[in-house]
Amino acid sequence: MIAIPLVEKITELFLILFAAAALVRAGILKTEDSRILSRLSLNFVTPCVIFNSFQKDLTPEILQGLATAIALAITFQILYILFAKLLQHVWKATVVERASVIFTNAGNLIIPLVAYILGQEWVIYVSGYILVFNVLFWTYGIRMFDSSSSPDFKKILLNPNILAVLAGLAFLAAGIRLPGPLAIAFDDVAAMIGPLSMIITGMVVGSMNWKEMTGNRRIWLVLLFRMVIGSGIAVAFVILTGIPYRIPSGRSIVMITLLSAIAPSASNINQVAILYGKDEKYASAINVLSTLSCILTMPFWILVYETLIP
Repeated sequence: MIAIPLVEKITELFLILFAAAALVRAGILKTEDSRILSRLSLNFVTPCVIFNSFQKDLTPEILQGLATAIALAITFQILYILFAKLLQHVWKATVVERASVIFTNAGNLIIPLVAYILGQEWVIYVSGYILVFNVLFWTYGIRMFDSSSSPDFKKILLNPNILAVLAGLAFLAAGIRLPGPLAIAFDDVAAMIGPLSMIITGMVVGSMNWKEMTGNRRIWLVLLFRMVIGSGIAVAFVILTGIPYRIPSGRSIVMITLLSAIAPSASNINQVAILYGKDEKYASAINVLSTLSCILTMPFWILVYETLIP
């Protein structure tokens, strides 16, 4: 069962998070230093992990699995958009709250979890979700915050994660493998993703005013919508449709895409909220609390999935 090692790995990563938070509280690290590490993670480490996941022989099973992961990612995002629309009308959800329900932190958290639990060769299926996420976030997501803006296709294509996916697909299709020293360098950089992402989040956590952050009652409902109800919708969809039984290694491939769909709110939302002046402190609080809550919610939903999809 994956649920137990998932709990272990999440716990290990969170110990790193709490250590980084303690260093900030002690004044040894500064919160603003996390911005440099964030750029390093986003523009260097994560692309290396994504590209590295495509360094394998192309088989019909891999191609079918990747297509399934992309199709599922599109389906999950549509379901979340519809759910957020409902919340907007029924609950008067703000743009930050709706974006937090729709977009998940598939890259920073799920890549290291999948790499640790199943192995680097399975990260390729996380890349399918990341591809869909980036295209949707930089089009629909940006228009949520600024309805006057037009889709920035240049920014989408030049996103390092998208470039890594495209380059990885090209190398996969051509059957090109990196030479020894370069392959080892990519492996070493890719191994940094888990600890680095937790250090970054921990540095943010260390500077948070917990009383102010948890005093907002609406934030707990956002967590309920994102981590419980929204995640439950995704789990129910794959169980009711029986997709895991329809392709080779379907149970693992669907579970990887599901992990991406039930992850905490995306850290990109914080950055865009700052850019457009849309309550960035609230966005950061949602990101941090949803990340902390995933230590309970993600193993629970994976346990449900494994129990009902034996």
